[in-house]
Amino acid sequence: MRSTLVQFTMWKGLAAALLAAGFCGTLAAQAGQPLFDKTHKGAKESKVAGDWWEKLPDWVSKLTSKNTFPQTHLLLDGEFRPSKEASKFEIRDANRQQFSAYYMAKDGYDGNGRPIYKVAGQGHWLSWKQWPGKYLVETYPIESNDNDADLVAFGTWLLGEKENDLGNRVLTVAHHRNKDLAPLIEAYLIEKLGWEKGATLEDWAEWDPEYQVERTILVTAKDKAARLASREKAAEKRFKELVAARGDYKGKAPRAKSPSMMLVLLEWEIKQYKAGYGNSEFLKNSKNADLLTAVSDSITDDLAMLKDNVPKAKALAKDDKDVPGMKAKAEQLELLLKVDPCDLSLRGECANAWYLYGHPADHGNGCDRSEGIKKAIPHYEIISAALPMNTSFLLALGRCWQALENSKNAKPYYERVVAIEGNKGNGSMAQALMRNMEQKDQARGKKN
Repeated sequence: MRSTLVQFTMWKGLAAALLAAGFCGTLAAQAGQPLFDKTHKGAKESKVAGDWWEKLPDWVSKLTSKNTFPQTHLLLDGEFRPSKEASKFEIRDANRQQFSAYYMAKDGYDGNGRPIYKVAGQGHWLSWKQWPGKYLVETYPIESNDNDADLVAFGTWLLGEKENDLGNRVLTVAHHRNKDLAPLIEAYLIEKLGWEKGATLEDWAEWDPEYQVERTILVTAKDKAARLASREKAAEKRFKELVAARGDYKGKAPRAKSPSMMLVLLEWEIKQYKAGYGNSEFLKNSKNADLLTAVSDSITDDLAMLKDNVPKAKALAKDDKDVPGMKAKAEQLELLLKVDPCDLSLRGECANAWYLYGHPADHGNGCDRSEGIKKAIPHYEIISAALPMNTSFLLALGRCWQALENSKNAKPYYERVVAIEGNKGNGSMAQALMRNMEQKDQARGKKN
């Protein structure tokens, strides 16, 4: 009897030790096994996920070999240093170990105020581990992917990466179109996400503002209730952000408190907000809905006013040589810019008007009216901060400082232009202007 008790205690201790050591991981690998029996000939969960990951380089290589370059986001900055904020990249090449990524810089804005990107600088080779699952989802085909087994594998890999909602989303696409797989996918999600066995799953849809489509995942009734509560909080938080970004919205423009977001972008964001939170109780509240309508209407009015008056301001100058007209144009654009100070296009118009009024010398050294050049500089600085790879504005800043005979401030902008474009385009112009500047500095030094 004692021997039996000792043996039982030993086996119990051994079982606990093996469990702590992960020996029972083979049981975890059985999660969703009926699903994999159906889609992957009985392969284990880890192999299904691992095989998908191993095939990713082949998919990318197939695209790049046909000069199709996928775009994505990575947790790197423009200098390829680790960053908490994601930047956009384009993948140009790939092999089994690495992929070649090129940084994409903001180079302007579209009609909705959304950034336009262009490839900037040289590519860097990165390991595949530097491509997070949360950004793979924006690049790898999902809705357009007609291979349900591949979607199951991708979703499984994402769940293994702890990207539960993203993995759920991918699996939901296969679930909705394949009746045979639907119950197996539900059972796998319930088991994998630790939901109550036998729970009934239902759809939960969220608006994706980046791609302007609705994304759906499968959830339990309990999870759905929690998400509804979370959405109400998010609706209120985003509402306050949008109203604050508008600034003053009553009375005649310009107003005391200027908007902190480009009006056309704010208009677009409000449309996205309505699409995402239109069914929320917060937005169904008439007080909140009326306020949002008032803000939207004020934006519409201001944009209409700008549309009418910007052309009138431009018409004040007959041509680049019309000195009084160019000054009047710049001053009028300054007033209009107070209505929409975050509109970089309008700010560029204003900066260029002051620049032309200042009339820098063709060779770069000196100008006719330093007042205009000095007023152009702050505008160009704001634009260049937002569009750091746009060489046209960098060159303009260099020319402004050179026109004021400040070589120390001009040179870094010219060097930046050359670093981006080399001997081509604005790079060639920057090099010529630097030579003129250096010759002038040398001549001035000899006289002194």
